[in-house]
Amino acid sequence: MSSRRLPQLKRNAIRKLFIEGDLKAYQVADRLKINYSVVYHYFQLFNQIKFVCPERLFDMNFYFQVHRKKEKPSVAYLGLVELLPKLVAEDRHKRLTASKLWQRYKADGLGTYSESQFHSICGKWLKDNSVNQFVSSRVQFISAEDLKIFSIWRNATDHRQWQKAVVIMDSFRGTSLFDLAAKVEATIEAVENWVMRYKKGGIAAIERKPWTLQEKGILRIQERTDNLMKLIHQTPKLHGIERTSWKTDDLSAVYFQVYGSKMSRTTILKYLANQGFNFRKAREVLTSPDKNFEEKLTKVIGIVSTLGPNDKFFSIDELGPVGIRLKGGWSYQQHDELKTIPAHAKAKGYLVCNAALELATNQITHFYSASKNTDEMIKLLDMLLVQYPDADKLWLSWDAASWHASKKLKNYIEDLNMTAYRELHKSPWIGLSPLPSSAQFLNVIESVFSGLAKSVLHHSDYENVDECKLAIDGYFKQRNDYYVKNPKRAGKKIWGKELVEPVFNASNNCKDPRVRS
Repeated sequence: MSSRRLPQLKRNAIRKLFIEGDLKAYQVADRLKINYSVVYHYFQLFNQIKFVCPERLFDMNFYFQVHRKKEKPSVAYLGLVELLPKLVAEDRHKRLTASKLWQRYKADGLGTYSESQFHSICGKWLKDNSVNQFVSSRVQFISAEDLKIFSIWRNATDHRQWQKAVVIMDSFRGTSLFDLAAKVEATIEAVENWVMRYKKGGIAAIERKPWTLQEKGILRIQERTDNLMKLIHQTPKLHGIERTSWKTDDLSAVYFQVYGSKMSRTTILKYLANQGFNFRKAREVLTSPDKNFEEKLTKVIGIVSTLGPNDKFFSIDELGPVGIRLKGGWSYQQHDELKTIPAHAKAKGYLVCNAALELATNQITHFYSASKNTDEMIKLLDMLLVQYPDADKLWLSWDAASWHASKKLKNYIEDLNMTAYRELHKSPWIGLSPLPSSAQFLNVIESVFSGLAKSVLHHSDYENVDECKLAIDGYFKQRNDYYVKNPKRAGKKIWGKELVEPVFNASNNCKDPRVRS
């Protein structure tokens, strides 16, 4: 047994007890809790030292050198050592390991060694021959064209390109992937992935491709956005939450409850930010307290989805009162120029614009008044009857303002709908489709008013009311002419100003809280 089998302290303890000579080997073994055969072996060594050179017995570090006879390698061992280079060369795994080589060795029936014996011999051979475990991952060839590109990458400011160029070029020169990972400060997995991708697909496989969102992802984002907008248009009480306004936690929970998929707080905030408002603004204008919100909304959607070919559906509202004064807005200015407006400028007059938007044709009917009342709604209705005499039905959709639901207006519509009157005047039937209360965000014409305000009213300084009316008339005429020539819905191409596409959609936010008349 070698003199180095036991720790130094235990060997020294055995030696001291041997020198004292009071105890036998079995007694020392019992005292030190060491196997008897081990203690007996050391007693034999110390007896030899005492007999040959007794002066060295007290030197705790002195032992006779044991020269073992070198064993001749077996035929099986020589055969395995001769076979290992071939197994390594044919290995196609990312990393070279004894376990993977053993699987090939066993599958091909190339020898008789057990797995543990193979691991022992293979591990020693790989270490003695300094075989890199990434030997199969090394880049074996770089074309002249790729080499030029890698040279450019290596001197570029793009850090990721620099990393890839260094890894591929230095791997070709034989540098270890571990050393490359340390050099470019990347994970060994990333370096290994770049090398393997380059070997399989060339430089195209490791080029940084521009990030693009697939059509499927775009549709999913739009769907989730629409679902979220539908929720915040409702009061939380409709979903059993005793709050007057939404919280992100509540929206996340209710979204999962209603639509069956999860949406985190961070995602909700991101989607709302993309729609151009935050929760403070949402509490101001984007929540309808109407208890019959779903019922009214379903009714409106049902009417719009079942319109006949000769039916007309109008979104109706009033813009104003608009004060005619110098107004602020965005415009091109020099860097040292700053336009200012007086905080309390005196108005040169006021106007109210009453308008109706026909959804199928995107045509605006409008006139001006001094105030908002039932008589003005009757006047607008008469204009629509004259403009669309051949229609079968005229549906009127507006918000819950008092003059939109007055008895005078309802009685007037009942008279117009009488069979005798319609047969005499050949007039269409008139139906009402009111929106839920405080749901201006669903009124499609609000989107047109937002575009009008940004184009005609913001940054304006009209001399009088008539000049402002001429500008509004010109805007609506240009818009109507455009949709006569282009009957398809234009969405964001409505002169580039309107907030959302002017179609009835439950997820639309037609009323822009940032637009002021």
